[in-house]
Amino acid sequence: MLRRAQMDDLPRLQTLYVETIDNTCKADYDDAQREVWKKSIEHTARWQAALQTQYFLIAEIDGNTAGFGSLRDGDYIDFMYTAAAYPGKGVGSAIYAALEQKAIEQFKLALTSDVSKTARRFFEGKGFVVEKENEYVINGVMISNYRMRKKLMIG
Repeated sequence: MLRRAQMDDLPRLQTLYVETIDNTCKADYDDAQREVWKKSIEHTARWQAALQTQYFLIAEIDGNTAGFGSLRDGDYIDFMYTAAAYPGKGVGSAIYAALEQKAIEQFKLALTSDVSKTARRFFEGKGFVVEKENEYVINGVMISNYRMRKKLMIG
Protein backbone atom coordinates (compact mmCIF):
# COMPACT_ATOMS: atom_id res chain seq x y z
CA MET A 1 0.00 0.00 0.00
CA LEU A 2 1.27 3.46 -0.89
CA ARG A 3 0.40 6.54 1.11
CA ARG A 4 1.62 10.10 1.53
CA ALA A 5 4.31 10.49 4.17
CA GLN A 6 3.62 12.54 7.28
CA MET A 7 6.03 14.32 9.60
CA ASP A 8 5.60 11.66 12.29
CA ASP A 9 6.96 9.07 9.80
CA LEU A 10 10.40 10.70 9.93
CA PRO A 11 12.02 8.31 12.47
CA ARG A 12 10.86 5.24 10.51
CA LEU A 13 12.08 6.74 7.23
CA GLN A 14 15.49 7.52 8.65
CA THR A 15 15.80 4.03 10.14
CA LEU A 16 14.98 2.43 6.78
CA TYR A 17 17.41 4.83 5.06
CA VAL A 18 20.31 3.78 7.31
CA GLU A 19 19.45 0.07 7.11
CA THR A 20 19.23 0.20 3.32
CA ILE A 21 22.59 1.93 3.00
CA ASP A 22 24.19 -0.58 5.37
CA ASN A 23 22.67 -3.70 3.80
CA THR A 24 21.74 -3.09 0.19
CA CYS A 25 24.63 -0.81 -0.75
CA LYS A 26 27.41 -2.83 0.90
CA ALA A 27 28.68 -4.30 -2.38
CA ASP A 28 29.01 -0.89 -4.06
CA TYR A 29 30.27 1.38 -1.25
CA ASP A 30 32.89 0.71 1.42
CA ASP A 31 32.40 1.25 5.16
CA ALA A 32 33.74 4.82 5.14
CA GLN A 33 31.53 5.82 2.20
CA ARG A 34 28.43 4.33 3.81
CA GLU A 35 29.19 6.09 7.11
CA VAL A 36 29.47 9.48 5.39
CA TRP A 37 26.27 8.82 3.44
CA LYS A 38 24.32 7.80 6.54
CA LYS A 39 25.34 10.97 8.41
CA SER A 40 22.91 12.92 6.22
CA ILE A 41 20.15 11.85 8.61
CA GLU A 42 21.63 14.43 10.99
CA HIS A 43 20.34 17.16 8.63
CA THR A 44 16.87 17.01 10.18
CA ALA A 45 15.75 20.29 8.62
CA ARG A 46 16.41 18.92 5.11
CA TRP A 47 14.33 15.81 5.88
CA GLN A 48 11.51 17.87 7.37
CA ALA A 49 11.49 20.22 4.39
CA ALA A 50 11.34 17.25 2.01
CA LEU A 51 8.36 15.81 3.86
CA GLN A 52 6.58 19.18 3.77
CA THR A 53 7.32 20.27 0.21
CA GLN A 54 7.81 17.13 -1.89
CA TYR A 55 5.41 14.51 -3.18
CA PHE A 56 6.67 11.99 -0.62
CA LEU A 57 5.32 8.43 -0.58
CA ILE A 58 5.72 5.48 1.77
CA ALA A 59 5.13 1.84 0.84
CA GLU A 60 3.83 -0.37 3.63
CA ILE A 61 3.51 -4.14 3.74
CA ASP A 62 1.74 -5.71 6.71
CA GLY A 63 2.21 -2.50 8.70
CA ASN A 64 5.96 -2.37 8.02
CA THR A 65 7.71 0.41 6.13
CA ALA A 66 8.87 -1.34 2.96
CA GLY A 67 10.19 1.70 1.10
CA PHE A 68 9.81 5.36 0.33
CA GLY A 69 10.37 7.80 -2.47
CA SER A 70 9.85 11.46 -3.24
CA LEU A 71 9.41 13.78 -6.17
CA ARG A 72 10.85 17.29 -5.85
CA ASP A 73 9.61 20.09 -8.11
CA GLY A 74 7.59 17.56 -10.10
CA ASP A 75 10.55 16.21 -12.06
CA TYR A 76 13.39 15.19 -9.72
CA ILE A 77 13.36 11.92 -7.76
CA ASP A 78 15.05 12.99 -4.54
CA PHE A 79 14.60 9.96 -2.26
CA MET A 80 14.14 6.36 -3.41
CA TYR A 81 14.82 3.58 -0.90
CA THR A 82 13.49 0.05 -0.47
CA ALA A 83 13.95 -1.97 2.70
CA ALA A 84 16.40 -4.86 2.41
CA ALA A 85 13.65 -7.14 3.80
CA TYR A 86 11.56 -6.72 0.63
CA PRO A 87 13.83 -7.46 -2.34
CA GLY A 88 12.10 -8.29 -5.59
CA LYS A 89 8.63 -7.67 -4.16
CA GLY A 90 7.85 -4.76 -6.48
CA VAL A 91 8.11 -2.12 -3.75
CA GLY A 92 10.54 0.10 -5.64
CA SER A 93 8.62 -0.34 -8.88
CA ALA A 94 5.34 0.65 -7.23
CA ILE A 95 6.85 3.78 -5.69
CA TYR A 96 8.57 4.68 -8.94
CA ALA A 97 5.37 4.21 -10.99
CA ALA A 98 3.48 6.57 -8.67
CA LEU A 99 6.23 9.21 -8.85
CA GLU A 100 6.39 8.99 -12.64
CA GLN A 101 2.60 9.26 -12.90
CA LYS A 102 2.67 12.39 -10.72
CA ALA A 103 5.30 13.94 -13.02
CA ILE A 104 3.21 13.12 -16.08
CA GLU A 105 0.12 14.64 -14.45
CA GLN A 106 2.15 17.84 -14.03
CA PHE A 107 3.12 17.75 -17.74
CA LYS A 108 6.82 17.26 -17.01
CA LEU A 109 8.88 16.21 -20.04
CA ALA A 110 11.58 14.31 -18.15
CA LEU A 111 12.58 12.89 -14.80
CA THR A 112 16.06 13.22 -13.32
CA SER A 113 17.73 11.79 -10.27
CA ASP A 114 21.15 11.38 -8.73
CA VAL A 115 21.29 7.66 -8.02
CA SER A 116 23.70 5.38 -6.22
CA LYS A 117 25.78 2.73 -7.93
CA THR A 118 23.40 0.23 -6.33
CA ALA A 119 20.27 1.91 -7.72
CA ARG A 120 21.67 2.49 -11.21
CA ARG A 121 20.48 -0.90 -12.51
CA PHE A 122 16.97 -0.27 -11.18
CA PHE A 123 16.74 3.12 -12.87
CA GLU A 124 18.17 1.81 -16.14
CA GLY A 125 15.41 -0.81 -16.07
CA LYS A 126 12.89 2.03 -15.88
CA GLY A 127 14.33 3.70 -18.98
CA PHE A 128 16.79 6.15 -17.42
CA VAL A 129 20.18 6.83 -18.98
CA VAL A 130 23.33 8.09 -17.27
CA GLU A 131 24.14 11.71 -18.07
CA LYS A 132 27.28 11.89 -15.93
CA GLU A 133 29.04 10.46 -12.91
CA ASN A 134 29.12 12.74 -9.86
CA GLU A 135 32.02 12.60 -7.42
CA TYR A 136 31.88 14.23 -4.01
CA VAL A 137 34.38 14.49 -1.18
CA ILE A 138 32.59 14.58 2.16
CA ASN A 139 34.68 14.74 5.33
CA GLY A 140 37.66 13.51 3.33
CA VAL A 141 35.80 10.55 1.83
CA MET A 142 35.15 10.32 -1.92
CA ILE A 143 31.72 9.00 -2.84
CA SER A 144 30.11 8.87 -6.27
CA ASN A 145 26.71 8.48 -7.86
CA TYR A 146 25.13 9.03 -11.27
CA ARG A 147 22.97 11.81 -12.68
CA MET A 148 20.31 9.96 -14.65
CA ARG A 149 17.49 11.17 -16.88
CA LYS A 150 14.39 9.72 -18.51
CA LYS A 151 12.27 11.43 -21.13
CA LEU A 152 8.56 11.08 -20.39
CA MET A 153 5.82 10.43 -22.89
CA ILE A 154 3.11 13.03 -22.32
CA GLY A 155 -0.31 12.57 -23.82
